Amino acid sequence: MKTTRYIPNLTLMMAECEANYARLSKLMPDMSDQSLRRIGVSIKKHSIQICLEVVECFKYTATIRLTLHVPGTKWLQGSEFLVRIYHDAQMAEVIENHSKRQLHGRYRYPNSNMYQSDEKVQSNLYLGEWLKQCLLHGHELDALTFADVS
Repeated sequence: MKTTRYIPNLTLMMAECEANYARLSKLMPDMSDQSLRRIGVSIKKHSIQICLEVVECFKYTATIRLTLHVPGTKWLQGSEFLVRIYHDAQMAEVIENHSKRQLHGRYRYPNSNMYQSDEKVQSNLYLGEWLKQCLLHGHELDALTFADVS
């Protein structure tokens, strides 16, 4: 049986990274001033908390940690993405997922970490799905108080 070597689809990857940048820009329009945002998403009977935290912020790049938490359940606990934002290219890509390892563009399969050949593409698509849910069904968890509105 002959196996075919995985060849990354750069057009798909770049399109998803551009879409994720646009989604993150809507969720955190001013990353340089806003370092933390908590969003609640209700899907069916589950209430999911999504935390967007700016870890680094420079002139042309930023790094955001996105953490998913579902109170009262064990699924999705510890799901975390580290996302690099490229302001000049208007792209956002997952550089680490919950495994805490920097993702490569492709992996040999099978491998000891059980990554798929296109693990990086799948992580960016998965991030895009969560960002879409935040935009469609999300609500701010940290509401402004009267003292903040002056």
